[in-house]
Amino acid sequence: MSTRNRKTDDIRSRDFESSINTRPVTNDEVAYRNGYVRGKSAEQLEQERRRATEARIYEENARLRSDNGVSAGLILGLALAALAAVIGGLIYVYSEETNPGAVTPTPEATSPEPATNETTIIERTIERTQEVIPSPAPVQTPEVNVELNTPAPAPAQPEPATNQAQPAPAEGTAN
Repeated sequence: MSTRNRKTDDIRSRDFESSINTRPVTNDEVAYRNGYVRGKSAEQLEQERRRATEARIYEENARLRSDNGVSAGLILGLALAALAAVIGGLIYVYSEETNPGAVTPTPEATSPEPATNETTIIERTIERTQEVIPSPAPVQTPEVNVELNTPAPAPAQPEPATNQAQPAPAEGTAN
């Protein structure tokens, strides 16, 4: 809602229009301006109508192309299948003997005589020995007793360790 007075707005707009120093607009100029606006509006409507028509035509053509592609593929497939059947039939007919009415004698079945093949069995023994690999001697683990919260007396001299495993002398060496 405006708090301005309508009368003051009218006075100001008249003052503004009167302050412009130009010639007055003629009726022809107003008609030309209005005609230009109407023409542009009509032109835009016409372009939108054309675009809609072109889009409809494009969709129809795309549908027809896909239908034609399917039908052409079906016809081509049927034609190839018929051609393959005709060629197969011709090969079958011409692959038989040239005199189909003649009776061909069949040879009498002769029983095969049992073969008297002697087979010789040759036995052969292969001696293999297994090498015995000596297993290492078991190592004894030292027993350790640990007591906690007991102060240990400090030894005056270090004692030699007696519970440790002594390494075995290597074989073939003299001590």
